[in-house]
Amino acid sequence: GGLTSGDHHPVTKGEPCRNCGAPVAERYCSRCGQLASNFHRPFFSLVASSLADTFALDSRLWRSVPMLLFRPGRMTRNYLDGQRARYVPPFRLFLLASVLFFLTVFGLGDRLGWYQDWQLNPGSALSLSEEDSTKLVETIEGQLADENLDPDTRAVLEKTLANLESGSKIPFVDESTGEVDRDALDEMIDLATNEDTPPEEVATIRGAGNRLARVLENQDRFGARLREWAPRFSLMFMPLLALMLAIMYAWHRKIYVYDHVITALHFQTFIYSLLTLLLLAAAFLHTGAGWLFGIGTLWAIWYLHRQLRVTYGTGLFMAAFRTSILLILGITVLFVLALGLVILSFLLT
Repeated sequence: GGLTSGDHHPVTKGEPCRNCGAPVAERYCSRCGQLASNFHRPFFSLVASSLADTFALDSRLWRSVPMLLFRPGRMTRNYLDGQRARYVPPFRLFLLASVLFFLTVFGLGDRLGWYQDWQLNPGSALSLSEEDSTKLVETIEGQLADENLDPDTRAVLEKTLANLESGSKIPFVDESTGEVDRDALDEMIDLATNEDTPPEEVATIRGAGNRLARVLENQDRFGARLREWAPRFSLMFMPLLALMLAIMYAWHRKIYVYDHVITALHFQTFIYSLLTLLLLAAAFLHTGAGWLFGIGTLWAIWYLHRQLRVTYGTGLFMAAFRTSILLILGITVLFVLALGLVILSFLLT
């Protein structure tokens, strides 16, 4: 409603407001602000008016978006100076951009198969080196030489040994199906722990191994967790960015937290809009993401530097210094949020 003018709903001027009773001189009540339109009319007329009102966005949107994209900091500065009626409210514009971004990421990504092969590659973290693999083979062969070894343990060890001898770097994972052999994993844990290791510690290690097995076998759930939590974590970044700006300008008494919140909203709205444009370009131009990523990165860095200069009146050198600090802090925060998303998605498997 804040993006539209309501012109498609007929209003009879001079009638009392149906909400507070005050006479309505124009379209909106001067006392309570309610649109003085009567919605008791034929169904199809109401639907037609509502659809027209929804898609007939007023001039504020067309004024806000180009200025947001191509004039960094100017709309923010104007808004902070009191020129608010001519622009879409920052949080509303932020929500609109975020909805379009996530619709593009998940809707277009599903259509183009971006998430089909999202698999955790355990090779780098779990695979055995040549030396460790050789030592493990020798250890297993020594275990198998024990004539008193029970049949079940012998069968597990023989299977693990066969996997190692076939060249598998992760002997407890069936590479063809992705399933984890729990018995082989437990045997490897037993072989890796010392004889004097307390049983409680061995049980803890086995529990961690069992959770790791569930993670490897349920990697398809990561996409679902990404859809569920990425928008929430992204929303968390906005107040963190405002906090970073507050720290950067902590000694400026005439700059308040409100100013930093508006700046953070506009900058993150720009990032959402930029990423949406880049994703659409990559999808429809069928081009590589490398040079698009480079263009987007340079544009975002320039944008942030220019926004600090225009919004806060910061000098060229100090704006560059603060931009560098904000980029380092922002990348760190995004990495922590992404890591938290991965951990959360696997903990909930």
